Amino acid sequence: MSATNKPSGGNLLLWVGLAMIVSSLVLALVSSVYVGRAGVYPGPGGMMGPGGMMGQGYGAPGWGAAGEVGNLPEAREAVERALQSYGNSNLEVVEVMEFANNYYAEVREKDTGIGAMELLVDKPGGTVYPEPGPNMMWNTKYGMMSGRGNMGPMMGPGGRRMMGEQPFQRTPGTITPTDMTVSPEGAREIANDYLRRVSPGTEAGKAERFYGYYTLHTEKDGEITGMLSVNGYSGEVWYHSWHGPFIAMEEAD
Repeated sequence: MSATNKPSGGNLLLWVGLAMIVSSLVLALVSSVYVGRAGVYPGPGGMMGPGGMMGQGYGAPGWGAAGEVGNLPEAREAVERALQSYGNSNLEVVEVMEFANNYYAEVREKDTGIGAMELLVDKPGGTVYPEPGPNMMWNTKYGMMSGRGNMGPMMGPGGRRMMGEQPFQRTPGTITPTDMTVSPEGAREIANDYLRRVSPGTEAGKAERFYGYYTLHTEKDGEITGMLSVNGYSGEVWYHSWHGPFIAMEEAD
């Protein structure tokens, strides 16, 4: 009878090591593909903001003209359909912006005039998503911290905040914009101080008030370059690094 050769301990460890290396390479490849699809881009000064989003968004994916949103009116239409599905008749779309990576929509409450949520529209599929970052993490009425789950399917924080502080949190349902310790003027001052340090020559526009924070356009030489938000309690700054270059904007009458 012929003897059966069993692998030595050294050979076994070698194979295990090779398997671990191959697994690491596969995971690295998958991660790099995900980051590219998520639209993670550096903000001013090369700082990185939150990543993209997961989940189905509001309603079924593929909303838009033939599964694709190609202009601002189509993006507005997709968002308005999403709001109908959301079921709150007090919400309206007041601003739609086109960036290289997506469309952005600002939604306000009709009765208060206060910003309710910020939404993104995926260009290839027409899917409407909650915007990551402050819209999810700082929104005390419609975001993750509200305790209501109103923002629909979404991922968690997804990235790093600009100033390294933790988002301010309070008991859900007890906060109004008048509770914020940072005024609109103060938010713009904070934003401009941040921009002077990371992107000289760039300035912040008007501070749009949301529940728990403000969102401001960033401008250079009179042209919009991007967006950032300022926490209404801590003054923390979070640059919207997922948009890419600004293209066009349409505001409500």
